[in-house]
Amino acid sequence: MKKVKYAFFAFQPSDCESAQFWLTRLYAQGWELEHLPSFAFLPAKFIPRTRDDVKYCVDLTRGVRDPNFAPDGFDQLVKESGWALVGTARTGLDVYKSLPGRDPIPIQTDPALFKKAFFRRELLPILIGGLIVALFLVLLGSTLGLRTTLPAGLLTSNWKLLNAVALLYMIAFFFVTVGWGLRFWLRSSPPAPNLRLARLKSFCGTLFYLCWLFCLIFLPFSRVLETEGSAPVRDPQAVAGLPLLTLEDLGLSGDTAIRLRQQSSILSSELVLEENADVLSLTQERWDCRFGWVADQIVADTLASYERSMPYTPAALGFDQSWTYTSDTGFYSLLLRQGNTVVQLYGSLDLTTPDRLERLRDALELAS
Repeated sequence: MKKVKYAFFAFQPSDCESAQFWLTRLYAQGWELEHLPSFAFLPAKFIPRTRDDVKYCVDLTRGVRDPNFAPDGFDQLVKESGWALVGTARTGLDVYKSLPGRDPIPIQTDPALFKKAFFRRELLPILIGGLIVALFLVLLGSTLGLRTTLPAGLLTSNWKLLNAVALLYMIAFFFVTVGWGLRFWLRSSPPAPNLRLARLKSFCGTLFYLCWLFCLIFLPFSRVLETEGSAPVRDPQAVAGLPLLTLEDLGLSGDTAIRLRQQSSILSSELVLEENADVLSLTQERWDCRFGWVADQIVADTLASYERSMPYTPAALGFDQSWTYTSDTGFYSLLLRQGNTVVQLYGSLDLTTPDRLERLRDALELAS
């Protein structure tokens, strides 16, 4: 038999009876709880059972503490009743184990008092937290403007995409936890233990804390792992093989400063090319998307992002979709989509003339 067993303990406070049943079942299988870490993303430690009279009791937490170091009146009473605190889970539960030779009664015997304590210690804090988070999201949405499109930068970076998924999961799980707590508190009688559902909720809770750890530790360093800005290109031939339009393709080559940036994700790859030559300038972004809906989102995000500063007008230029913009100062921009490829070009050149459109189509390698 193995000398040690590890298992995650992230039961919700409303599932304290299921948690107690789970510990008892593991004990019947020969595993005794030895250590319960306070952090839910660390597993609990089990050892082969050392005696045959162990009972468990799971109660709402009274805070992370060591009763052997500074016991209060409640800890003294619990110990005199025959219970010893094994540990406190970050999810809000204290786990007790019976002392040798003792057969103590449960710590909580009155369901009404338990529900009252549940509301005060668990439900009220998360309700207040949920209200604060909801107000923050409303203020954030009103400040940034409510939008139904995903930012193009999010779709072209695996790190940003992972960050967004982790944050979205954490927000969703928080509000689901509020719902679980309300449902438990509003029931007329305590529900029967449902170990399968409780373990599923425990898994979701562990994933929540892992996302929290990921955001806390790894996100500050994520910007280092991907190229954020464009880099100067010393050899123009490095750009020649890319499906991008250059000033040389238009017969306007000269003393040109070139900058290039490339990045990709599981959803889309992005190329950004900036060229400046005397009075001429041309900047373009190209997105090659894995799916059509990704291209839809990038087009929608680009149109929305430039709605005020550079409002586009639909144009029939021979592509699946295309939009143009011309300013009074001679600034031109072209946004086009062909299949799952989206390209945005802007600068001091009008690219909508028939000759330049043909060169544009060939350079971008876009089939008709």
